[in-house]
Amino acid sequence: MSAVILESVLTCPHCSFAKQEAMPTDACQFFYECGNCRTLLRPNPGDCCVFCSFGSMKCPPIQEQRGCCDNRTNVPPQLGNPICGGEI
Repeated sequence: MSAVILESVLTCPHCSFAKQEAMPTDACQFFYECGNCRTLLRPNPGDCCVFCSFGSMKCPPIQEQRGCCDNRTNVPPQLGNPICGGEI
């Protein structure tokens, strides 16, 4: 298995602003505010986090082929879990 890459370039789908960011290794990042246009990015349907939707690299859990759902306690309760059926 290849080494997990911990940096990803997030590109805003609204203004195309791109910025390199560190990815968390123990949680999925559900929100990201664009540094240029201030749009609040959320994962696309079917993706676990903003890195999987808008990043140059998928998040570490996906890179390791274990999925973001392996640690269900990191999902904000108001969101449910869009990947794991909506319930925590």
